[in-house]
Amino acid sequence: MARLLLLVAILAAAMLRASSYTHTDCGIAQTAFGECVPYVIGKDPSLSDKCCTAVRAIKELVPTVEDRRAICACLVQELKDAGGSVDSSKAKGLAGGCGVSTDVIPTSLSFDCSKIA
Repeated sequence: MARLLLLVAILAAAMLRASSYTHTDCGIAQTAFGECVPYVIGKDPSLSDKCCTAVRAIKELVPTVEDRRAICACLVQELKDAGGSVDSSKAKGLAGGCGVSTDVIPTSLSFDCSKIA
């Protein structure tokens, strides 16, 4: 129950911060993942609690393989829009560093989301 309330709170906060186009799962995931982008592109040296909360919320958005692939593609676009390059070691360790098991987090700008199972 606490996890559900946390997810609702994260999604509500993401929706409040988001512009009107982000009222889709993709937009919500991109808004949430915005908390992780500075870490993944190497501008923030440490993994934040907000980022980990976002990773947990994103995992809740992706119950099916199709959902995981679609959200992954959205996150790749989010990283491309941020500019710069992705620190692949930080990106690979992001989910584990947050105590989450998910393969939806891209580890490069050329990450192939179609291979997610």
